[in-house]
Amino acid sequence: MSIQGALLSSQSSLTMLGQLTNLISNNVANANTPGYAQEDISQSELIGNGVGGGVIAGQITVLANQTASLIANQAASSASYSQQVSSTLSAYTAALGQASDSTSLPSQLSAFTTALTTLSATPSVGTAQTAAVSAAQTLAGTFNSLSGTISSEREQADQGVAAGVADANNILNQLAQNQTSLLAAAANGQSTADFSNQQSQLLTKLSQDLPIKTQQNSNGSITVTTDQGTTLFDGTVHALSFTPTPIIPATMRVTPDPANGLTGGLSNVTVDGQPISMSQSGSIAANLQLRDVVLPGFSNQLDSLAGNLIATFQTADPTVSAGQSGLFTAGGAALDPSNSASIAGLASTIAVNPLVDPTQGGAAWRIRDGVQAATQSTATNSNSTIIGFVNALQSSQSASAVSGLPSATSLSDAFSQVAGQQQSASTTWTSLNTSRTQQASDAQTAVTNDTSVNIDDQMNRLLIVQQSYQASAEVIQTASSMLNSLITTIQ
Repeated sequence: MSIQGALLSSQSSLTMLGQLTNLISNNVANANTPGYAQEDISQSELIGNGVGGGVIAGQITVLANQTASLIANQAASSASYSQQVSSTLSAYTAALGQASDSTSLPSQLSAFTTALTTLSATPSVGTAQTAAVSAAQTLAGTFNSLSGTISSEREQADQGVAAGVADANNILNQLAQNQTSLLAAAANGQSTADFSNQQSQLLTKLSQDLPIKTQQNSNGSITVTTDQGTTLFDGTVHALSFTPTPIIPATMRVTPDPANGLTGGLSNVTVDGQPISMSQSGSIAANLQLRDVVLPGFSNQLDSLAGNLIATFQTADPTVSAGQSGLFTAGGAALDPSNSASIAGLASTIAVNPLVDPTQGGAAWRIRDGVQAATQSTATNSNSTIIGFVNALQSSQSASAVSGLPSATSLSDAFSQVAGQQQSASTTWTSLNTSRTQQASDAQTAVTNDTSVNIDDQMNRLLIVQQSYQASAEVIQTASSMLNSLITTIQ
């Protein structure tokens, strides 16, 4: 090889090594970037007139595993769904409490029953009367509190949908910008590796919000849809639309149901004016399910229990006539249990009748003589009405059709069943989320093992680059010395 050839070969080598150094540095800098796949660069021998003239860099490529990435994104979307449901139900059931907790509905009903039993043994004792009224107020207050917690959790779920929609739209816009840059780079013969990596990272983020499918098109562009076929991006962003509802009362649903006393007004997520079609994966679907199905189902059960409690004391009280309220009221009014529309929202409005509350101008003795009694009975030791109340609590009651409870069960059993079912739902989702989170972790590990940056490998490559650089520099130095000697000889 001529001196000039050696110089040209070494110069091309140094150029190649500089590009490789930049690539290795980029890999190392992104080693902990979620979704980043290792980049590499091909190199080939530069041949001129059949003689080697150094090396030339090829295209930068991304070490990708499309199948593993698809599985990982699907697992992540599924885990995002279960995580949202699990955390919300855990927050609600913390307020609900275990059946054995003193603040739980079954325990509050038991405490109220105990107060009535004590009063039945000492019906003339004022403190026993007041204690029974107080226990009834605590029970009603527990209903009100749990109903308020459900409404609050539904409002948070609605806000979660809004946040998820905003995040998804932001990611789709970034995908559009990235694809424009990717196609432009490809058209100019430039590397598209960085854009491909960014695209992969954006799709991974989007899968947290929505279950998605991606189609790679022949020109290098992509089409993104939900797993049920709603188009989100096809070169044009198809933005998600959603209108938040700041206040969600216990009776509000997506669509009205007047027969059951339910109003409408909650927003759906739409794309191009049509409801989005997707499976139960991703945070958006989870929050919609919580807002519209799971939590309203809990609310229906509480409303049914409250309705049965109100009806029980209306029926068991001999002083209550048609249209009059008993010990418990539906927001201050009597309840028509035959009207299913009157059950909706009762857990939020159930209250103790002011007629037995001295702080509201009532008298505690009415819990002994009957809530609608005009005057106090002279037979102050009579406990027949109280015994009737205690017996009524143990008799079978009809449950609302929307509550999901057995059609006939005692109030005490119904209270325990509701608490048990709702706690069980939370436990089930917690367990399911643990499993799904592990599956998502395993799937991501598989992608990482195939595509991620191994810093040790990159450091070894950098060491080889350094050695090659030194060798090329020595060749240039030697060639330079030879040229200098040749010039000196000629002179």
